Amino acid sequence: MLTLPLEACEVILTDQAPELLGPWRLDRPHWKARRDLMWIRIPGLAEYTVRDGRQVEVYPLSNEASALNLQHFLLSTPLAAISLQRGELPLHAATLVSPDNNDAILLCAHSGTGKSTTAAALCQQGWRLMNDDISRLSLQEGRIHVWPGVSQIRLWPEACDLLELNTEQLAFSQGMKKKLLWQPEADTTPRPVRAIIELVRPRKEGLTELETGWQTVNGSAAIGLLKLHTFRPPLIAALEASLSHFQISAQLAQNVTLERLTLSPELTPQQVAAFIAERWI
Repeated sequence: MLTLPLEACEVILTDQAPELLGPWRLDRPHWKARRDLMWIRIPGLAEYTVRDGRQVEVYPLSNEASALNLQHFLLSTPLAAISLQRGELPLHAATLVSPDNNDAILLCAHSGTGKSTTAAALCQQGWRLMNDDISRLSLQEGRIHVWPGVSQIRLWPEACDLLELNTEQLAFSQGMKKKLLWQPEADTTPRPVRAIIELVRPRKEGLTELETGWQTVNGSAAIGLLKLHTFRPPLIAALEASLSHFQISAQLAQNVTLERLTLSPELTPQQVAAFIAERWI
């Protein structure tokens, strides 16, 4: 059964090809969108049609398309699209709850920086996981809340070695990236957002002596950071969600701490987790 971690959302498996929003189907992943409607094609797997923030139709392109693969891609771009259609902000971030506080801390970063690995290291220190990849943010009763979603962490085998996880006991995730799935303790309650942390790890040669440090991000820079780390930023304009996205971003910039943590390249996941825990527990 295909599902999304959303209330009042229907996922329909159909054998009828959806009507095209564009002039043709291409033999590569692509999408078309307009307000309250989005069509996504994953060649060899399925076409997803996202409607009105309430419904996703899934049309498999092959009898060999597994339910696990269909579910894996359902939890990426279609989830981000339906979140934007609902007036939410789908941040490409992991969400964690510290052992001593009920508010949520979000970690965002560019691919390869170590967001998921850091999240896993924090979970090994007693933090609880709400989301690994997409964190849905919305305004509730005057505060920005984050909603629980997928509470498994996808890790490269090399990251599992750094975390001293037994890879023989872990299953591979679906999709094109051969990552392993690790299940930490989950938190399934919507939480107020306490802070959003951008992890930055420079990769240029000659920066190995770079000092780790914190920098507060304010004002327009904070709004820019939130747009940069929205899951699939081009969807914002394509789905005509610019106004709602800006309103939530402005609330976050005004009422939530946004910080950038610059990391020297040689730091281990455990050391990065210790920096975050020292500041936010």
